[in-house]
Amino acid sequence: MRILYILLIAAFTLSSCSHEHHHEVSAEKAEAIAIHDQCKADSKDFHRKLAYQFSQTPQTDSAFIHLVDLDRRFVKWKKTLVKLPGTQCNHAPGEDHVHDHAAEAALEKLSDEELLGLQKAIREELQNLICDFKTIIGEDC
Repeated sequence: MRILYILLIAAFTLSSCSHEHHHEVSAEKAEAIAIHDQCKADSKDFHRKLAYQFSQTPQTDSAFIHLVDLDRRFVKWKKTLVKLPGTQCNHAPGEDHVHDHAAEAALEKLSDEELLGLQKAIREELQNLICDFKTIIGEDC
């Protein structure tokens, strides 16, 4: 599964958008969509907290370099948060709207179970980032 995740992440660096397909959504795809939506919300909250911590941490503090690395990892992770096929683009005002439209076509070849597995792996990586952040600021994961 880890190899599949790595291959998919390499292939799908940016999210894509297309018109909504009108068909039944399986339980697996519904769960994948819910995980995706929660990851978007959690990542916005995490990014806000990370930015705040940067503003409160002097560059001379030993934690600063760890925050820089965490920010680099977050930027890389954010590129893995690909939009699922058949769902609509729903950007908030002011959010970037840059997509690789080929990514959605490639994702459409995956089964709903594979899409769910991918979303779970993406969520796990975000949870690792959040845990590492908490460790840096002295909180328990």
